[in-house]
Amino acid sequence: TEKKEKKRRPTPPLSTSWLQAEAVRYLQRWPASEERVRRVLWKRVKRAQSFHGGTNAEAAPMVEAVIESLKKNKFVDDGRYARLWVDSLRRRGTSRRMIFKKLREKGVAQEDIAAAIEHHEPEEGGDPEYESAVAYAKRRRLGPYRVPLDDSWERKRKDLASMARAGFSYGIAQSVLG
Repeated sequence: TEKKEKKRRPTPPLSTSWLQAEAVRYLQRWPASEERVRRVLWKRVKRAQSFHGGTNAEAAPMVEAVIESLKKNKFVDDGRYARLWVDSLRRRGTSRRMIFKKLREKGVAQEDIAAAIEHHEPEEGGDPEYESAVAYAKRRRLGPYRVPLDDSWERKRKDLASMARAGFSYGIAQSVLG
């Protein structure tokens, strides 16, 4: 019994309209930063080049034209993207340091990340870093949120280390676990 090979439509020739359609198709599925869209477009360029040839110098203006068009039409907005991520990560209990790290990996500019963090305010008011630390401790069942309660020194040291690895300062971790 021979396994039937899946037929794949050949990639169309490289053009700005095709790259625009690919970018929009990607953005309909996932929110993305400008840098992520650029990476996706370059992957599509490589695929088209393997079928039809061409150079990166010919493709670069097409990719940049598509990115500019997407930014102008608000399909790509790193500020909005960063705000969505900051809200989500804060609810999960992510520290300011880790938010910066994750969003930098996604290609968001530091100014956009800083603005999004400043824009974010917890519902109850108060210190957003402390609120995130409490959410993290609850989610990981650390300190007073552990069942059954274990307040031994060894366990407290491990919980403090866990919170430090998550990017929280010693003072905040101490007050949440204390």
